[in-house]
Amino acid sequence: MSSGSIGGQRAVVDTANAMRAAGRAFALIVVVRTEGSTYRKPGALALVGADGVHVGVISGGCLESGVELLARDAFRADAPKLAVFDTRSDDDLVFGSGSGCRGRMYVLALPSGSSGRHVDAIIDAGRNRRPLTLATDELAPGLLASGELTIRPPPQVLMLGAGPEARPLLDIARTLGWYCCIVDHREALLAPGRIGPVDRRLSQRPAPALRELAAEHFDAALVMTHVADADLEALRALAGANIAYVGLLGPGGRRDELLARLSAPERDALNGRLHAPVGLPLGGEGPEAIALSIAAELQKLVIGA
Repeated sequence: MSSGSIGGQRAVVDTANAMRAAGRAFALIVVVRTEGSTYRKPGALALVGADGVHVGVISGGCLESGVELLARDAFRADAPKLAVFDTRSDDDLVFGSGSGCRGRMYVLALPSGSSGRHVDAIIDAGRNRRPLTLATDELAPGLLASGELTIRPPPQVLMLGAGPEARPLLDIARTLGWYCCIVDHREALLAPGRIGPVDRRLSQRPAPALRELAAEHFDAALVMTHVADADLEALRALAGANIAYVGLLGPGGRRDELLARLSAPERDALNGRLHAPVGLPLGGEGPEAIALSIAAELQKLVIGA
């Protein structure tokens, strides 16, 4: 499986950062409000460059030409521009975009020139993996009513173990635009040629690694070392960590054996957070199928929640 390219909201942020550093003009496209059924929700981002580059989408393709026109208007005026895409009427199916989404979307184009302060704030928040809340009336004075818009950062996942599922799971995560940190005390398993691109890798046992990463925010932690003692160490350390989702790889019998070796307070601390066996029951076998099932559960319960 190839390492693939970075996707999701992260692709927009990374492209914007690179264009900012190169001095290339672009507009960030921000979904600020939606009504009814829409392809994307408030806080979604896309990017249109003055040179024609287009990264990210706010629709299934039906509205993207309108987004490019909106960006060109913002470039010409060097000022924020607002467009309302309304696909709620039957006429839209015949004479409009034909999307059939039955919703209304308020979309703002922020040019990197005049809106540089807000553009920089969005880029920096995304790269630092922290949420950003903006006042809408300050974001585009005169165009939007007073309110707040929150832009969520790309998710961050901690993988404790670099077994055979690690490479396909990292590939899926990269395509979805997730940040990943992988930890394993077996240094050979962390070789770049074996697991491919990853944002951070630590050659440590689970407990010291979690102490080092204590200040980091993770949306999920996955225990997947395939070694019972290392998994037990990870669960004990995660019992005291502030991570809302903990996934444990392996069958139910193995889960029960590991939980029996934890103290009652440790089990209580994991109660409601531990998902074991990790992954949705999609069927199939082997590392790739397991990685897909894990990614699907994370998307359903953590990322998309």
